[in-house]
Amino acid sequence: MNSNGVEKIIVEKAKELGASLAGIARIEDLKASPSYEVYSKRPFYEEYDPNTPDYHKFKGVEWREEHKSVLVWALSHPITEPVLDWWSMKVPGFTPGNGVMRTQAKKLRVWMEEELGIKAYSLPYQIEYGGAFLKDSAHLAGLGVIGKNNLLVTPEYGTRVRLRGSFIEAELEPTGPLDFDPCNGCDMPCHKACPRDVFRSGSFDRAICKIENDERYANEELLDGSIMGIDEPSMVMKPCRFCELACPVAQGSAV
Repeated sequence: MNSNGVEKIIVEKAKELGASLAGIARIEDLKASPSYEVYSKRPFYEEYDPNTPDYHKFKGVEWREEHKSVLVWALSHPITEPVLDWWSMKVPGFTPGNGVMRTQAKKLRVWMEEELGIKAYSLPYQIEYGGAFLKDSAHLAGLGVIGKNNLLVTPEYGTRVRLRGSFIEAELEPTGPLDFDPCNGCDMPCHKACPRDVFRSGSFDRAICKIENDERYANEELLDGSIMGIDEPSMVMKPCRFCELACPVAQGSAV
């Protein structure tokens, strides 16, 4: 498909619908991204089948051939709005932030098909069920880079963003990656802030990080529903954000 600037139109529409940042990546580039190569060796979901012939295909699921591009967008998550990623089974999308982004995804899908004649598909988070690594997608789309804290670091909001994506049935031009090196010269306060010392080996250890969040799940709090945007009390888990909040990028501190 000859895009003729349709990428800019789609990105601008995503922002009009509330995205803080947005961009487009190619599926072919995403298949070759580092997370997929690492994950094929050390998966953390039991549904993953490492014996499939192609590492982008998963047990019972594979990306559809017609999916050529991925639209990824970010929702700013400032320290003043911690509830955005608090997790509850009673909340649509499980977190208030994801609820907002699910609504954005639906509006974008409808708009793209009606106005541009392009079909889109809102992808799930788990790659085993046809999803994609959103940090890699966001890097390739030019939203930011994956830092030494294993988080997406954006020039505008640092690490304080939440991500969502949609597959697009059109061959579009990528809007990234970005020439940005926020960790160069940084003394990595993110590593020091971790209560579990997950960077003890020099790189992120997902298994140790999981211990922290598993403990938080075990100590859920019963909160008034209004806090979570629902009508009834709910058990709520508050994910760990120590490394995220310690990152000085775009938070008034020089790196």
